[in-house]
Amino acid sequence: MDRTESVIPPDRLLRIAAAYHVVAGLVFAVFPVDALANLALDPPRYWALWYAACSAPLVMAGLLQLARRRADLRAGLVAAVALWNLVAMVLGIFFVVWSELPAVLYGPAVAAGMWAWLLWGVYSPDP
Repeated sequence: MDRTESVIPPDRLLRIAAAYHVVAGLVFAVFPVDALANLALDPPRYWALWYAACSAPLVMAGLLQLARRRADLRAGLVAAVALWNLVAMVLGIFFVVWSELPAVLYGPAVAAGMWAWLLWGVYSPDP
């Protein structure tokens, strides 16, 4: 199989990625107390920052949906989401290590890195 061929068609991959980001954002936005209790974390001091962080995956899902509909903008939008996921991975790992947060929080950080890798592998600018 050639590197340019994908097992999953790009349109389907974008749909799956958008659904994942919507679910991730909504779970933390709609059920913040349950999510924090499940992660054994104290409630945040400033809820506005919590909801700002919850909006990031929702914005990424919107960008992925837009990328599905607009083929001319697809490469740039997917690259932006991949880089955003990469930043989320680096920040997630940094704050888990630095603040000694529960190790279960490595999961979302690694998931963000995996999405960055998957999206970049499909839409990389390399020929």
